[in-house]
Amino acid sequence: MRKAAVVSLLLLLLLVPHVRADNPGAFMEKFIEAFNTGNYSLIEPYMSEELRAQFTEDYFHQIRDFTLDNYGRLEGYELTSNSTEGDLQKFEYAVHCEKGSFPVLLAYKNGQLVGIALGIKARPNPAGMLLMMLGSLISLGALYYWKRRIEIAEFVMGAGIALGLGIILPFYSIITLGMGRTAGVLTVALLTALTVEGSKYYFSRNRDGLSLGLGFGVGKYVFLAIGTFVATNFILKLPVSFSGGLAYAFLSALIFTAFHGISAMLYSEGRLSYFLLFTAFEFLALALIAFGRPSLGIGLVALAFVAGFALTGGEKRGVA
Repeated sequence: MRKAAVVSLLLLLLLVPHVRADNPGAFMEKFIEAFNTGNYSLIEPYMSEELRAQFTEDYFHQIRDFTLDNYGRLEGYELTSNSTEGDLQKFEYAVHCEKGSFPVLLAYKNGQLVGIALGIKARPNPAGMLLMMLGSLISLGALYYWKRRIEIAEFVMGAGIALGLGIILPFYSIITLGMGRTAGVLTVALLTALTVEGSKYYFSRNRDGLSLGLGFGVGKYVFLAIGTFVATNFILKLPVSFSGGLAYAFLSALIFTAFHGISAMLYSEGRLSYFLLFTAFEFLALALIAFGRPSLGIGLVALAFVAGFALTGGEKRGVA
């Protein structure tokens, strides 16, 4: 589940002395190419040193990721209007994408580009939420059928842990302020993996770990999803948004729920080697997903599940 937010009219001051108002399309050409390729250096030359300190490469990638998630690949642009207000010349463009379009407003003063506004916002995706919930419930049903028993107390505990971490984990991004994109992604991925697996490891010992792990998965992908839907639509009055493809929403919930169940089941034995193994798997998977490689990340989690299932010997383990 990625960001559930609305970004409307993002204003960035661009002081670019060599981009002239008589050729506003020059910046738009680089803008389209930069967003599609992720090549920040294409637009960096258009910025003053002061702007580069504010509009960093990390910030560019945040905006780009959000845009691609909600609009897809940028396909082209067209000028829709231009006007003059005092010493400002304004050019408004419609940027056409795979999944819609959004406006871009360029402002020039004395032949210099001094501002750009992007009218981008999250696209509602309730189908993604429903498929995510379905994937998690399928994992629950499959592993319940395998064990033929779920301990309600441990299941509820796992769901409660997931809901609690759903509040804590987003704050890890604050720690990465000032870091480069790569360092920031790796730091958040590592802290998230340590927190999630550490919590499961601590609470699963001498308990029915499978029930707790499945509760964690269902809590994350079903209960937290419902809570987010209610909060955004009826409290914050914003349209719910689960960014990303439908296949990703389904598969990530399906595989991660199964992974949480099997890993917590092995944690019930209290063996530290299991914790180190699965934390490493989750760290690498989260990093790959954050770097725009979701298929590799999900595949790695699937491999971790297979490894965990093999470690159980395919037996219906429980607490002795």
